[in-house]
Amino acid sequence: MFAALFIALPFAAPQTASPKPEGREQMSADEAAIRQVSEDWIRFYNAGGAAKVAALYTDDGYYLSAHILAHGRQAIEAYWERGIKAGGHIDFIKPLTLYYTGDLAYCAGTYQATNAGVTVDGRILIVLRKVNGKWLMAAHETVVRDQPL
Repeated sequence: MFAALFIALPFAAPQTASPKPEGREQMSADEAAIRQVSEDWIRFYNAGGAAKVAALYTDDGYYLSAHILAHGRQAIEAYWERGIKAGGHIDFIKPLTLYYTGDLAYCAGTYQATNAGVTVDGRILIVLRKVNGKWLMAAHETVVRDQPL
């Protein structure tokens, strides 16, 4: 499915957005909604709201990392609940690119997190799908960068 997504997206009527510097033109409602998903994710996670974080995913969404492959909201919620209880904190997510067309979008970027007092950074890729007019994460992958010793 993901191979089909990445092959099909370039042939659709694309909307590409980069990080918005000050003074740039107004962003579209879709772009603003997509960007809001990341902002809500950070806010809900750092407030201890695993259920609210999971609600940002599609019912059949995926979260993938080196540690887990969580499929479905229930599994995603359980995973984030463990992270929250272990003292996880997301310091920031920095989108590097955002692309959307129709009811599909992706955002690639970097992030920094402090987990149990250890700060790490990595890469993030989010695939979103518009469901009943709302942008939700269909797939979310993180890769922790090798940290200096």
